[in-house]
Amino acid sequence: MRMFIIPCCLALLVALATAENAAEQQQQQQQAEQRSVEAESKDSQRLEKRGASLDEWSHLSHGYAEQHGYQQYQPQQAHYHQQPQHHYQHQHVKYEEPIKTITIEKKYPVPYTVHKHFPYTVEKKVPYEVKVPIPKPYLVEKKVPVHIKEYVKYAVHVPEPYTVYKKIPYEVKVPVDKPYEVKVHVPKPYIVEKKVPYEVKVPVPVPVTVEKKVPYEVKYEVAVPKPYTVYKKVPYEVKVPVDKPYKVDVLKPVKVEVLKPYPVVVEKKVPYEVKVPVDKPYEVEVPRPVKVAVKVPVPVPYTVEKKFPYTVEKPVPYEVKVPIDRPVPVYKEVKFAVHKEVPVPGEFGSIGYPERC
Repeated sequence: MRMFIIPCCLALLVALATAENAAEQQQQQQQAEQRSVEAESKDSQRLEKRGASLDEWSHLSHGYAEQHGYQQYQPQQAHYHQQPQHHYQHQHVKYEEPIKTITIEKKYPVPYTVHKHFPYTVEKKVPYEVKVPIPKPYLVEKKVPVHIKEYVKYAVHVPEPYTVYKKIPYEVKVPVDKPYEVKVHVPKPYIVEKKVPYEVKVPVPVPVTVEKKVPYEVKYEVAVPKPYTVYKKVPYEVKVPVDKPYKVDVLKPVKVEVLKPYPVVVEKKVPYEVKVPVDKPYEVEVPRPVKVAVKVPVPVPYTVEKKFPYTVEKPVPYEVKVPIDRPVPVYKEVKFAVHKEVPVPGEFGSIGYPERC
């Protein structure tokens, strides 16, 4: 309901404001039109003094007297009306005097607070150097924040159902011509090592102490609740023998005359300047940051190899007999001797060839 009521109220307020503004604008426009009409009538009533005749001035004064209710101009009015009027048409002009308003402002005294400043002493702290003996060299420990990553185990949502492929090993039959000969190289002769047990004698000192643990019973005292005596204090009257009544001194007030008024010594504190000797300038140790190399272990991802069993197909050589219909020529390399001529130097330094036999 509130969501509907608030917009309706706002719309009503806006409509009222616009209506008031329109009424005010219309009223202002009407007042402006009246002022313009009055100004035009005043402009028409204004006459120049120069060139005005006696009759015109009398009629002007007569109109002013009628407007303001003066009676001293009545005989003149009757006198001038007896005169013949030949060529002029007299017009009665009314003059409107502006209304003057006087506003009186009356002032009322209003109380207000007056802040008065009183002088007071201000103690100012002057820093000065205090030498503290420090053993040198000394250790400076600085706390360096180190970010440590902490691995948190949390459940991971797995959508279900989903297909799981499981590898099942199965036997693959390979056609092999059995039996077939497998040659294994065995060295001849070869050594066969056989383990033969034999007695090993260890020297032992005589006599030998052998500690043997023998269990035995240990008795422990067990606390058992038992009745115990309770002593109860009973108050009773004790009569103290007194011989006779004795005198007791009682302090009585004593009258002391006090002179009023009496002089009282009042100590008044007078501020004065205290000069503190300060060596200027003086050294001030400023702590500066020192860079310290801190090795932060950063976790590095590493590969994890997981072994899964799988079948390995091993090729087994076996003889395959291929039937041949006809004989096929087989080319074979046969080595034979070839005589090659080699040049040999002759008798006169020329190169010659040896004579063939």
